[in-house]
Amino acid sequence: MRIPDRYFEKQPDIVVRLFCKWRDYMHSGAVDYSRGDSCVHGMNHYERVLFHVLTVGQDIFGDDEEALEALAQAAVWHDSRRQDEELDTGHGARAAVYYTDYCRAHPDVRFHDEVPYLMRYHDLDDSVGQAAIKKGFGGNAPRVLKMYEVFKDADALDRWRLGSRGLNTKYLRTASARQKVDEARELVNSTEDPCVLKFIDDEVRRNWVTD
Repeated sequence: MRIPDRYFEKQPDIVVRLFCKWRDYMHSGAVDYSRGDSCVHGMNHYERVLFHVLTVGQDIFGDDEEALEALAQAAVWHDSRRQDEELDTGHGARAAVYYTDYCRAHPDVRFHDEVPYLMRYHDLDDSVGQAAIKKGFGGNAPRVLKMYEVFKDADALDRWRLGSRGLNTKYLRTASARQKVDEARELVNSTEDPCVLKFIDDEVRRNWVTD
């Protein structure tokens, strides 16, 4: 999959640069994706979440490269330890452990303290993640809580891949994400095979596959 160039024409340089850096890293084979060939939680999903997390993140954090790189890393690793296409509660925690161990083994990848929290709690209720972040980050918690909202919204924006009922916009947390709903739907349609989308839509209607 390649996200069409038109999506980057109006994006600031920092978004384009970080997107290219981490997209290329995903495709380098360095990260082990347990479901990398999945049509629901595979590489197309990772790329679109990476795009959304950087565009929404830049709206909120501006050119704060520390925040944007942490968000990008969360996008790269967040579903890497999924075991199936269903709810799979706990895949965020497994991804957090994998990311932490990976950074220890690969010192060229800078470890960001926020990333394990963003991933660990992205498959749980917001209140659980918010409580953990408040406890873990003290005075810096408001910033990390905003990053958590951005990441969960970026992941949610790609729910259009699950069909016409995939995204319930009332659950989006940030104004920026709400403004990108139509673009997110168009992005899915621009980067997926229509036959695959129809197949997934039919499966979701039967089984309600979730993030």
